[in-house]
Amino acid sequence: MKTYDIYFSDGSSSDNKGFFIKTEEKAIRMAEDMLVKGNSYIEDYVGGTISVVDSEGNTVWSKPIPVQ
Repeated sequence: MKTYDIYFSDGSSSDNKGFFIKTEEKAIRMAEDMLVKGNSYIEDYVGGTISVVDSEGNTVWSKPIPVQ
């Protein structure tokens, strides 16, 4: 069964939350919420991207993190 995690990157570094989210839809909703509400990773990766990646390493969703 695939799981999904949320990744942050800016071209020179990256981090992930370490989640094992069971559905792609839930992972995307969580990532979109992080973009709206912000968190420390959003602040650290302004100008980079936030992505949802499945357990096989495939990016299933990605958006730029806007500069505030």
